[in-house]
Amino acid sequence: MATTIAARARESVAGSGLSQRRLAEAIGIDETKLSKSLSGRRKFTAEELLGLATATGVTVRWLLGDESTVSAVPTGLRSPGPVTDADESSPRRLIVETAWDLFARRGYDAVRIADIAEAAGVSSAAVHYHFAGKSELFDATLEFSVKLAFDRQVAWLDEIVSPRRRLERLLELQSPIGPRARAEWSIWIQTWSRLALEDPGESAYPAGYDRWSRTVRATIVDGQDRGVFRLGDPELITDELTSVLDGLGIKVVTGIMDVPTFRDRLDAYLHRAVFTADGPPANQPTTAHPSTDEESS
Repeated sequence: MATTIAARARESVAGSGLSQRRLAEAIGIDETKLSKSLSGRRKFTAEELLGLATATGVTVRWLLGDESTVSAVPTGLRSPGPVTDADESSPRRLIVETAWDLFARRGYDAVRIADIAEAAGVSSAAVHYHFAGKSELFDATLEFSVKLAFDRQVAWLDEIVSPRRRLERLLELQSPIGPRARAEWSIWIQTWSRLALEDPGESAYPAGYDRWSRTVRATIVDGQDRGVFRLGDPELITDELTSVLDGLGIKVVTGIMDVPTFRDRLDAYLHRAVFTADGPPANQPTTAHPSTDEESS
């Protein structure tokens, strides 16, 4: 497994055109540690895998050798492997990531193509070369959000055996906690607003949400099979649980609820509606928090 990851990591770096120094800076680790990980002498951490996948444009699932089964594959993702300069995907990816940040912080209506071009260091013509217009570019940022969520789930959940701990971590990873996750939620919420006025059948969002729901449902079924989750229709339990998370998450993003209260409410719901009665009491939160969370809210 470690050999596979190292080999695919080297392939992704070669395809990205990034130097090891630039990549180490993007991931946030020392260049020496990166060299050891690329050679297979050091294991990448979950956070480093996320950084590597984001910087090079591959998925964490691909880096792991396509062996992870903790999350359903996003239907909107392009080829999971590394790309070459001939694919012209590096400038496209830069434009998407720049637009993602601007849309998340300023909102769709306040951002112009010229703003994205300036922030990305390219011309407006270059943006229009890759995207027919701002709407198409926003759709690409939605796909990027799906990729971020997918990569995060695979990186952090792959080695968690307990369905209970896996569900807790899965919900935590999908919650608007930390600047990056809140930016993702900004894109989600803007997408919901657009879909209220547009035909949902023309958006990639329903497929992305279905992927997320199937991931939750698979965990629910596993927990029921092991006797640690309450019995019931897993489809209904999944619908209710994801709806609770959506509602609580919106309250956090809009400032109605703070993060500690959000966690308390979610933990209480899990104990009341999902976990079996022999678990810890609801006033003792059990949600496992990723150690890399930036919990500035």
